[in-house]
Amino acid sequence: MYQIILYFIGILIAIIILVAAYIKMKFRFWTLQPVFHIYDFHYYLFPPGIINPELPEKNKYCNFKEIETEKYDSLSEFQINKFVRFICSNYLKNEDNCYSPTKNNIMPYFEGHNATSFFSFYYEDELLMNLKKGTTVQDKRLIGIMTTRPLNVTINKGRINKGSSQIKMDVYYVDHLCVDRMYRKKGIAPQVIQTHHYYQRHNNKKIKISLFKREDNLTGIVPLCVYNTYGFDMDKWQKPIDLMPNIASLTECGKTNIHHLFDFMRENISRKFDICIQPEISNILELIKTKNIFIYMMICDGEVKSAYFYRKSCTFIRNGCEAISCFATIDGFSNKEKSNGLFVQGFKNALWKVANENKFKFLIIEDISDNNIIIDNLKLKTKPTMISPTAYFFYNYAYHTLSSKNVFIIC
Repeated sequence: MYQIILYFIGILIAIIILVAAYIKMKFRFWTLQPVFHIYDFHYYLFPPGIINPELPEKNKYCNFKEIETEKYDSLSEFQINKFVRFICSNYLKNEDNCYSPTKNNIMPYFEGHNATSFFSFYYEDELLMNLKKGTTVQDKRLIGIMTTRPLNVTINKGRINKGSSQIKMDVYYVDHLCVDRMYRKKGIAPQVIQTHHYYQRHNNKKIKISLFKREDNLTGIVPLCVYNTYGFDMDKWQKPIDLMPNIASLTECGKTNIHHLFDFMRENISRKFDICIQPEISNILELIKTKNIFIYMMICDGEVKSAYFYRKSCTFIRNGCEAISCFATIDGFSNKEKSNGLFVQGFKNALWKVANENKFKFLIIEDISDNNIIIDNLKLKTKPTMISPTAYFFYNYAYHTLSSKNVFIIC
């Protein structure tokens, strides 16, 4: 019996070594990064929080010659326009989907923060021919970009371990990591990430952690949370039944009433969610003002009972069919039988208002926060046309994986 146990232990150890070796070979760049790798077994028992508190040193992935990293407030109009054109040409362009933002759909995400945001540009020298003069002119071709912007994180440890206190910290959210379609799979993205991280850490020593959002392949990293994102075609949907005014009403959030939303969030987030990640209220107001996000509150008996968060995705599923994204909801009802009916009905009414006013015809909804209640209801009558694995993971911070229904994120 003893020999059998040793035999199985030996097999298990061999499997672990082989898996770790495979990951290190396949994802060579990520094995060198300060992330929670799936083979970091001691982190499962004793997650350290910040992995590398010291400033990063230069390594082979740092490319200061061809990559320029700048603070958002120092960007020129020329750089911003070039950045937007690059995204429109290279970010999510295929037969099924097309991401087509304007400057007004991108830049508001970098306004209203208490810490600076960063932009990285990977340039390659190229020679342009002047056909009239028969001469060549040296120019710089943009082939890769990346941005980061600050977010506030609150981990409600008391929900996970009774008696524990909250953890509050700031992180940088990584967005717009994109490489020219002609230059992909050539090691450009790792250089952009490493160089950007080096510059960011050395220019803002207060924020040591970043947050990535990934689809499909997680590159051997233990995620903060993992879930599916669903897509529903709204073409054949009919107008939902209106809320009974004597029972509930919907109010769109704006500058004059957003304090009611944050009062509601303060009362419910620590009770319902293990982690909350969000920007400053001034940034949220900027996104509302520019119609990049839409937030609705359901009011019952003079109190906010639920909240619905939608985003203009700028993604077209087909010609003339832009998607609206529901990235979070909060169900504040204490009576779940009442909640499941009113909460979903409020979502459908708010969605109809936003979609009708902005001509959205496709719904993307992430199975995160209280969205699972809505997704289960939608799937009763509508089959999703898209299901995409999605995950968030920390960079330079190790923490346990959380259930997506216990995670609330605005980013």
